[in-house]
Amino acid sequence: MSSPTAALPSEGPAIRSTGGRHTSALARRRARTGFLLTIPALILVIGVVVVPIGFAIWISLNNWPLFGDINFNGVANYVHIFSDPVFLQTIGFTLLYTVVVTPPILVFGYLLAAFVRGNRPGTRIFRTLFFLPTVVGLTTLSFLFYVELRPGGGLVDIVLGALHLSDGQTIWQTNWVLSLFAVSALVVWFAVGTTMMLLLGGMQSISAEIYEAALIDGASAWQRETRITLPLIRRNIAMALVLSVIGSFLAFQQFLIITNGGPGTQTTTIVMWVFHKAFVDQQIGTATAMGVVVMVVIALLTSIQLFLLRDREEQ
Repeated sequence: MSSPTAALPSEGPAIRSTGGRHTSALARRRARTGFLLTIPALILVIGVVVVPIGFAIWISLNNWPLFGDINFNGVANYVHIFSDPVFLQTIGFTLLYTVVVTPPILVFGYLLAAFVRGNRPGTRIFRTLFFLPTVVGLTTLSFLFYVELRPGGGLVDIVLGALHLSDGQTIWQTNWVLSLFAVSALVVWFAVGTTMMLLLGGMQSISAEIYEAALIDGASAWQRETRITLPLIRRNIAMALVLSVIGSFLAFQQFLIITNGGPGTQTTTIVMWVFHKAFVDQQIGTATAMGVVVMVVIALLTSIQLFLLRDREEQ
């Protein structure tokens, strides 16, 4: 006659098996619940992003005038825009403008963030002053710059004339290099506050104990900045860089107001030429094809930046 304890070993696997099935069922229920909770966001992304992009691609494959009959023409719009010398020129100018304004925005934004990251008296006032142009808005500042760049009566020519650097009658908009310089100065002044706030958030998240330990070890201010601050705010720098490049590539109102794309089309950006094709030439299909190209270029530039600025753990 078997002992009552002889059956005990066979109960262990059954208990573990039951527990495993229970854990698996719980995990599946949690996964379904998580998926159900993401459905509203998924619907929003499909409705706001996927469907409009799909519809834009469809428009770009059609001869789609602003008024008139719509006809499918395949990739003819893309062939046309890449044979358009003005479109190629706008791509080159937009890339040049992006290269000109992006480094100063990052450098000055970092310096301002380093300046206002402490708790010294007056720090909050400086933060407000540096961020104020962003609050005012780029369109308003562009109008102000347009007024101040007027030959003879604008503040810029008055100051340059008083300093004997010009005759006070410089017509800035007749030279594309001067126009690019003026608009770039405006945009750096406008965007540096946003970059400052993005980098400042990363700087303030760094524990003070890390700096104290580095100071005890004899690290100089430059070493603390380059070996502690910069590596730890890499994600913030990446975000600021991506936003700066995208904003520069989509430049529109500042050039429309200050230079109107002139002289000729020398300061015409991609978005300005898309607007011209859509509402002046009334060719929605061609303009949308240009927009699709811009979207692809921005996606590639953003991917390259994020790849180059990824964290070591991601590498």
